[in-house]
Amino acid sequence: MKKLITVLLIAGMVLILHSCYYDKEQLLTPPKTANGPCAVYSFATDINPIIQSSCNNGSGCHGAGSSNGPGELVNYNEIRNAVSQIQSSVLAGRMPLGSSLSADQVKAIDCWTKNGAPNN
Repeated sequence: MKKLITVLLIAGMVLILHSCYYDKEQLLTPPKTANGPCAVYSFATDINPIIQSSCNNGSGCHGAGSSNGPGELVNYNEIRNAVSQIQSSVLAGRMPLGSSLSADQVKAIDCWTKNGAPNN
């Protein structure tokens, strides 16, 4: 009788643990842009340099103390909080004012956003 109870408990635990498994859809099917699947972009290496050079450049549109649009875009938290505004403005070609981003820079921002805007 004890062996039967032990077997049933082990089987039950296996079923419970197996039922907790799930697939994250974004890992199974990567997000897409108009030009195909998104690559993984790094905030520190790819995105932040674009933001700092294009949004906080000499004009200081979104530098320290700015109240333009989403305000300051100096660090990850400020950029992450404004990510949907950044993405829509960049994709629509409204930003950055007075200049433009390359197609690769636009794709990097779009893909990084679609991949959840990770702090990587």
